[in-house]
Amino acid sequence: MRSGIFAHVWLVALAFTAATAVSQPAAADDRQDCLNGSKQTAAATIAACTRAIESGDYDDGVLSNLYHHRGYAWSWTSFADRLDRALKDYNEAIRLEPKAVGSLLNRSRLYNQRRDYDRAIADASRALEGDLSDYGKKVGYGERGYAYQAKGNNDRAIADYTDSIQLGADDNVTLTARGNAYFAKGDLDRAIADYDHVIALYPKYALAYYNRCLAYREKGDLDRVIADCSQAIALYPQYRDAYYYRGYAYRAKGDLDRAIADYNQMIALDPNDSDARSSRANAYLSKGDFRRSISGFGQGQALSWLAAIVFGVAAWLCCRAGMHARGRWSGQKMIEMCEQELVDIQQKNAALEKIALALEKHSSG
Repeated sequence: MRSGIFAHVWLVALAFTAATAVSQPAAADDRQDCLNGSKQTAAATIAACTRAIESGDYDDGVLSNLYHHRGYAWSWTSFADRLDRALKDYNEAIRLEPKAVGSLLNRSRLYNQRRDYDRAIADASRALEGDLSDYGKKVGYGERGYAYQAKGNNDRAIADYTDSIQLGADDNVTLTARGNAYFAKGDLDRAIADYDHVIALYPKYALAYYNRCLAYREKGDLDRVIADCSQAIALYPQYRDAYYYRGYAYRAKGDLDRAIADYNQMIALDPNDSDARSSRANAYLSKGDFRRSISGFGQGQALSWLAAIVFGVAAWLCCRAGMHARGRWSGQKMIEMCEQELVDIQQKNAALEKIALALEKHSSG
């Protein structure tokens, strides 16, 4: 509660500072204050940029650079519309200087955040055609690769990620992204190789262990799934998805008690996790613990589950009757037999519903 109050006060103060600064005349050092701003001085930076922009003292490339720096400074604030403000400033910076590669790269990132991937690709491509440092190229390839991957074009994403990695092989984010693209293509060995590389560089990066566990799951290596999920959980004990896939692996190996323990941990972290509850109920069912299985599914799910079984049996009985009756009864007669079978099954289903309801009340009582 205290942090929320202070955040609100700071936001109001920032808005007030920026608003009042606009009406003040530009100081001689506003340009430098704008260009040298920092996250710690976000309010003052935006105010200085605004005064310099509105002073009328600058044009073309210099004015474009001022818009660029104010655009970046918005990301340091807590304004709800900070992305809109930043995008507006980058648009103006690029209008004034079409080859403003920094603004193109930052706008590409904003477009990716907005899932406007075609525009993100266009901006990154324009920036990569300009005069970029190696770091700028890494960013450009990374942003364009991300957009291609989001669009499902994993081959072009991998090509861009590879170009980015060649400019700096210790980039865990890009290595992980390329591993994910290989994974999406089904090239599991290359995906694992990238995750291995990330883990070698950053042994405490929980996401890399988790991603590798997914690749081993696809390969059917349950022991490695368990090992990687365990390592991810050790690094981040609230990693619900790691509990889920470790539980999956334990269950697949027949170790139902450990699977149930992992699903219990997921439910402790999020009591409304339907996947965890459903998986735990299935594990109880595999153990033959019908009461806990029904309780885990919940009454509605349990009755749906029972109904599915019942009508599956009904369909099988009808097919069996049809096979035995072939050549002896007409189609109408077979339909009548199936209808009678369904009536009998529905009566049995009503009894099963009563049993499920009684079990539900017993477990909740």
